This record gives sequence, structure tokens and C-alpha cells, in this order.
Amino acid sequence: MRSQIESGTELLARLNSKSCLFDLENTLFPQGLRNSDVVEISGEQSTGKTLLLSQILAKCILPDYYGTNRIGGCNASAIFINTDHRFQISKLIELMNDIVSFTVNGKVTEINSNKMNIIQNCLHNLHILDCYDNEQFSLTLRMLDDMFLGNPKIALLAIDSITAYYWQDREDNVNTIDSYIRKLLKLIKMHTTKFSVVTIYTKQYENLYNKGKKFMDQFLNNVDYKIQLCTMNNSRYLVCKLETVRVIRKICYSISSDGIKWETEEGRR
Repeated sequence: MRSQIESGTELLARLNSKSCLFDLENTLFPQGLRNSDVVEISGEQSTGKTLLLSQILAKCILPDYYGTNRIGGCNASAIFINTDHRFQISKLIELMNDIVSFTVNGKVTEINSNKMNIIQNCLHNLHILDCYDNEQFSLTLRMLDDMFLGNPKIALLAIDSITAYYWQDREDNVNTIDSYIRKLLKLIKMHTTKFSVVTIYTKQYENLYNKGKKFMDQFLNNVDYKIQLCTMNNSRYLVCKLETVRVIRKICYSISSDGIKWETEEGRR
């Protein structure tokens, strides 16, 4: 990591130039995400963890407007650390195309004729880093400062998944998976807090509710939003449980070729 020297004026200009992630995913984050928030996505296989992350990335890197037509993106840059290698760039492009097409809604506009140009230009806002072992992953996390310094538009750090190399690291230093994640988040937040970058990561499924309230309170001290995707018995719907320190929400959703579609929400508490 190179040394960082900047004046107070330069710091203020850098922070003010940061794109807002207010409209990133309105169903999940109606108040928007604050800079340096941490969001966890967990779930069983085939519940849409990587798909949801891809959908969020699509909204992040698309523009808010194209000419006078509103697309509803965040016009930000993002870093995507790919450790599970389930992410498909073709699916991301498909999701971006669906968002732009929904904006057009069948009308013949300038957007409609330039959809692929818009998408190709926006892909320059996404920086994909492939990691294949725990050493590469650790080195990548320690180099985040350099990447944030090199591109002040970066507003989102996405990791799929944060637990990919847990068992490799466990061979060297026996840890629970919870303490392993806390250790990584401490390192990540050293960089993201300084540069006002939101972190969203996926992890393997774990039933945290069986661990008791004390554990959940400790857990939520490190994570601002906990999203758990799960199947619903005897139903074609799946359920998203979203928890913060203030509220627990349950939202039914389905998975289609257009991505995750939010359906109905159960009562809050």
C-alpha cells in the first residue's frame, strides 16, 4: 500500500464527488445505504445470493439519467472480488439490459437505440478481481486503499463470497467462521470507512437464530444489514429476511430470467 498524502481541500473534494447509493435497491433499502455501511447476504444454494449481488451491481454502475430519460442507476463505480466464481458477466449484462428496457417501456427513444452503448460504457465502472486462494484474497483486501485512491468514483465493494477460503485459512489458524468474518471485516472497514465505500458480501448459509440474542447483538455491531435468503415450504415463493438493529422484515420474492422480483412483505417488528 502506497503512502497517502492529501490536503483537507482534496479530502473534501474526494468525499463530495462520491456517488450516492440511495436508489440501489429500494425494496431492501428504502432509506438508501449510508457510506461505509456493511451488508451481508446469506442463503442456501439456489436462493439467489449471487443473482441479488449482480442485480445490485447493475444498478450501481448504470447512470441515473441518459439525456432526459431516467434509468435510475447510481452512476458509481464498483469493485467486485470474485472468489466463488459463480458470477457471470453475461448475466450482469442481461440484468442491465432489463433495467434499461423497463425504463424505455417499449417506447422508441434515444435510449432504445443506444442500449448496448450505454451498457458497454457502464461496464468500465466495474472492476472485477478474481482470487483463487486465500493468499490472493488477503493481498487484494490489503491493496484496497490503492484502488480507492486511483478511482474516487468507487462507492461499492462487492465480495462473492467472503467465506470462500475459510477452510484454507483454518488450516493455519483455527477459527470459528464468525470470528473469521469479523477479522476480515475489521480489515475491510479500515479501508472502506476512510473512503466512504459501502461493502456488500455473500457468505455460506448459517442459522444464526439458534445462537441466541447475545450473539445476534454482537453480530449486528459489525454488520448494518443482514439479509438471509431461504425457501418457503409448500410455496413457489422464496423469503428474504432482512434484519437491522431496529427492525426485522420478511419479503417474499421469486427468481425469473429478469432477476429477483419482490412480491409481498409480511408484517414488520
